[in-house]
Amino acid sequence: MSNEQPGAMPPAQIMMNYVLGNPVSQMLGAAAELGIPAELAAGPKTAEAVAKSVGSLPEPTYRLMRALTTLGVLAETERREFSLTPLGECLVPGRPGSFDALAKMNSRAWMAGAYAELVHSLKTGQAAFNKRHGKSLFEWLPEQPAEEQLFGQAMSTFSGMEVELVLAAYDFSRARHVVDVGGGHGMLLSRILAAAPAARGTLFDLPEVVEQGKASFVDASLHARCEVIGGSFFELVPQGGDLYLLKHILHDWDDAKALALLEVVAKAMSPGSRLLVIEQGITPPGVPGPGKLMDVIMLMLLEGGRERTPEQHGALFERVGIRLERTIATPGPITLFEGARV
Repeated sequence: MSNEQPGAMPPAQIMMNYVLGNPVSQMLGAAAELGIPAELAAGPKTAEAVAKSVGSLPEPTYRLMRALTTLGVLAETERREFSLTPLGECLVPGRPGSFDALAKMNSRAWMAGAYAELVHSLKTGQAAFNKRHGKSLFEWLPEQPAEEQLFGQAMSTFSGMEVELVLAAYDFSRARHVVDVGGGHGMLLSRILAAAPAARGTLFDLPEVVEQGKASFVDASLHARCEVIGGSFFELVPQGGDLYLLKHILHDWDDAKALALLEVVAKAMSPGSRLLVIEQGITPPGVPGPGKLMDVIMLMLLEGGRERTPEQHGALFERVGIRLERTIATPGPITLFEGARV
């Protein structure tokens, strides 16, 4: 007797959907590049009307839009008009949490080509990106300003999705001074300060990065409570915080580099001050989790990049005088690892 539930998708169909992941990613990226979701944001249109607006051919555009109905991104009427579904709304650019930039980036040749080198990573342990491009991701991006900007926008997709999860999972009202190490443009820190009106903050990242982040605090009327400092977190981290944040930072590095970074952070911390590491995390053996997928993506993109289990985070913390006190799961793809300076 079959153990499948009524209506369950047959294994072969599921596998076909997985195997077709690369073409599907290209379809979503092409739709984003052309601006199809933006065209439909105001209401239903025919493929011919969309094609005229975006500069593509009507018949191939219709075929693409028809395919996107199968993915649940678009809906088509008998009059051959297309509209966005709730899923498709997630691709409209300019909206909080839009996947527009991420869809574009994953379909670009430079990113898709790196993914194609996964077997190299499995045989050598080296980053697939380095194999395809001859240098690391963080060396390559500054040489490609347009792609570096797209990469930053794509990373903001994750931030927009995860901020609400972090705020719901952790009580920031106890913090007096929050230092966001590698905090990018300050999205997370600005939301924390808005939720904790008695706290002040420090945004710390590379000088060219935090310079762009200043506007976030001005727009949020938080500039009086937040200092913006540029520098390298491998050299020096601002002192005086009672809560230090590291969001999607440690997973960029192998254990040696992650340990070096944590040593710098630990030196800036006072006894009793806290560290909150926000990562995907790895669930126990046999338990599915998005961190296990992200871990292989990190293997492909960054030399030594990896997601870690709570035990692995705890071992790194302990070596720099920080005790892992809590692992906080969220309903989404991220886990919070809270430690205290001993």
